[in-house]
Amino acid sequence: METENEDEQIQKQCVQLFSSTDFIMEPKVFDTIKDYFRHGGAPDQVIELLSENYMAIAQTATLMADWLILTGVEPVDVVNMIVQHLQTLIEKHFEPKKADSIFEAGGVPSWLTEMTEHMNWRSMIYKLAEEYPHCLMLNFTIKLLVDSGHEDEITSVPVAAQQVEVFTKVLMTTIQRTIDSEADEWKRNIQELVQLACHSEHTYLYAQSVLSSLSNDAKSMIIRRISEEIELHAKEKGHNVTEITLTLDGTTAYPKVYQPLCAMLSKKALNPADVTTLYKIYQSPDAPPVDLIRKPAFIELLITQLFDPDSTLNPEHRPKYIGLLAYACSVAETNKKSSRKNTVNSKEELSQTTIALEKALEICISSKSTVDLISDLNELYKCLRFPIVAACVLRWIEFRIFDPSYFKLDQGTTPVHLIIIDEIVSLHFLLHQKAFELLVRFFEATFAELDTLVHLEFKKTILDRMVHMLSCSYVHPILEYMKKRWEQQDTDVSLIRHFVFEVLEMIGPPYEPSFVQLFLPLLQKEAIAGTIPFRTEEERKCVKEFIDHASTIVSSNT
Repeated sequence: METENEDEQIQKQCVQLFSSTDFIMEPKVFDTIKDYFRHGGAPDQVIELLSENYMAIAQTATLMADWLILTGVEPVDVVNMIVQHLQTLIEKHFEPKKADSIFEAGGVPSWLTEMTEHMNWRSMIYKLAEEYPHCLMLNFTIKLLVDSGHEDEITSVPVAAQQVEVFTKVLMTTIQRTIDSEADEWKRNIQELVQLACHSEHTYLYAQSVLSSLSNDAKSMIIRRISEEIELHAKEKGHNVTEITLTLDGTTAYPKVYQPLCAMLSKKALNPADVTTLYKIYQSPDAPPVDLIRKPAFIELLITQLFDPDSTLNPEHRPKYIGLLAYACSVAETNKKSSRKNTVNSKEELSQTTIALEKALEICISSKSTVDLISDLNELYKCLRFPIVAACVLRWIEFRIFDPSYFKLDQGTTPVHLIIIDEIVSLHFLLHQKAFELLVRFFEATFAELDTLVHLEFKKTILDRMVHMLSCSYVHPILEYMKKRWEQQDTDVSLIRHFVFEVLEMIGPPYEPSFVQLFLPLLQKEAIAGTIPFRTEEERKCVKEFIDHASTIVSSNT
């Protein structure tokens, strides 16, 4: 009796399957027929159900595809249309529980392996994995893809962070890609890496631990820069990661340095007692490694405390702040197995840097007007040869120009502070980005105290500084910025025209294709080039020659 009930139940299940649309096309149709016959099913019912429910959906789709090809549509386009439609249907009707059930029969289905060989299907899998993070089938497939060498395609942070093996491979691939990237690709790659590392507390700690272990490599400076970018992003999101940073870089091995440094970095504020403690430690003959105080956040705090005109720092404490800043930025160390010592030139470099910082700070603090600053300009330029001094003065200029009273004291068409930026740009390639970011802030600021015409002239002066940066090989970011300003139509066209004309006066062939690609669209705009006030026929000829020459480069690259 029990056997009869079992046979009846299995027959019922099989009949239900036979009654589904196009079941004859399913891979398991033959196994189902065998089960049906084995438990006493009638052959005529199988034939009847399979034939009645055969709608030929797949064959109809194939027929329509053949018709499209006959009408002239490319076969590749037809295949893409079918694949895209299938992807849409799968994404719409995907059920994680049903997807997980494919492993019940044991082993990996052959069709799943075949799907991972095509980019379109892999993209769909990444998208579904992000939407259904707990689906076992999708997680297994992601690991399968990573093991097959496709980890560089995983750009979704949630997908990468689901499994430690996947995260490790994606992290290492992204780190390597960032290290090897050119300047133009660096920003995009570092953003991807930062998002990946800062996905959660666990991914942050894991990523920073990996970077810490890699820092002994030949490219340790790049690794350190990457680690600092990740730390900066975490702090911008409101996380206090100071203790993790100080632990991973070995600061905890020096408790007397760790305690004051951790306290100040956590509070994002300096205090004289802790600075004095660190100053005394680094004045001793057996000072700890200088890398411990070479943290960007700490150096930024020192710069701000010293060069902010509104700083309340007691003058008696300035020498210690300056001494600590100079030490962090000028002392070089050599490591040999079990020993560590300063290089021969470190003491001399430290002394010169300290003197330059003291002199520059004295000039900046005492300059109440433009006349005062101009009289000390030669001395200040001598100090600017030191990179840390240039960085400090750049910060001071930012404070001064954004001071509401600034334009009341400085009525010149070209503020002397902007001329100082020209000198910094000429001297220090590594400060180009900071200088450009500052100029952009000046250009986009409102400055309500200036009337319209004066503000327009001030912006032209800012553009002149950008043109000078172009002459110092900082090209692409500036051109991209001006192109963006034109496209967004948020800048007076006369300013764009001024910039274009100043650049034309400076440049000459041969031109890099990348330069032409960014600059030529600006020159081809009628609102800009059509109204350039040519002073001589030679100028008009120069513009025409550039456009002709640039157009040739563009056509040869297309």
